[in-house]
Amino acid sequence: METRIEEIARLLIDKLLAVRREENVMIIVDEDSEMRMARSLFNKSKSVGGNPIITIMPSNWHSHTTLPKPIQKSLEATDVVIGMTRRTAAPSYDPIVAKLLREKRIRYMSMVLRPLDNYINGAALADYDEVYKMAEKLADKMHGSRIKVVTSLGTNIEASIEGSKVIIEAGFATKPGESAAFSDGEVSYTPIEGTANGVVVVDGPIAYIGKPEKPVTLKVKEGRVIGVEGGREAEILRRMIEETVNLDNFAEFGIGVNRAARRNGYWQEEKKAWGNLHIALGDNIYYGGKVKCDKHMDLVIYNSTVTVDDRVILKEGKLLI
Repeated sequence: METRIEEIARLLIDKLLAVRREENVMIIVDEDSEMRMARSLFNKSKSVGGNPIITIMPSNWHSHTTLPKPIQKSLEATDVVIGMTRRTAAPSYDPIVAKLLREKRIRYMSMVLRPLDNYINGAALADYDEVYKMAEKLADKMHGSRIKVVTSLGTNIEASIEGSKVIIEAGFATKPGESAAFSDGEVSYTPIEGTANGVVVVDGPIAYIGKPEKPVTLKVKEGRVIGVEGGREAEILRRMIEETVNLDNFAEFGIGVNRAARRNGYWQEEKKAWGNLHIALGDNIYYGGKVKCDKHMDLVIYNSTVTVDDRVILKEGKLLI
């Protein structure tokens, strides 16, 4: 296992992030993070001449989208940011991180909310040159003015995507302003706020909840979830939406392009899998939107058919690229 950890650290630092001499590298962890991986990333960054630091935040941090202020301030002096927190997604969705990315002052690698297995197996072992190539092909087809998603279970939702930025997350973040994740492999964007209407039936894993025993049905009107139906997981999600301001916002459509990703019930891996669609609720600042929320919550949907304008780009879970 230690050898695999070192191999993955080398892949990340040498190739996917291309850390250079004298660059300042910040690795953000919490008390429950996989420290063997964090230390390996630290050591590899140091070995190539970088200036790495590991900053530790509390595991019970209250927000999934905003970092503690001392870390936010430190970002100003950083070139490369690696988010490795286990209990919060705050490094990935923090507004200061998003601002610095827009200004092309940092590059970012999201490794948040993941166990060690996700770093060293399955999707992590993909050919990332191939993953990126497939992501570029898919991104070309995702541009348009309107998206529609249907499934045999009853999903039928449409939204405007006119002017939405198509975001490639496929492992590589080698230039200022670029961001990626690890493991990785998706293309995504936020719908125009207030335009999503229809029904979504979720049969794959849900962030922070797990894979539902029975599908969860979301009713969406003018970009907001107005109803949640299903079993135990639906009740948990309904309560979360009631208790979290703006978690009812329909925030994202994303499609996976990683052939090595497993269908293992874990949302961070399954949302990257070849042909899997995911939606998200809550915060959309990272995607160029204007809705701030303390959570960004992904929900995976199997065997979707996706149409952008008059082009079918995904047919019953099979990518047409």
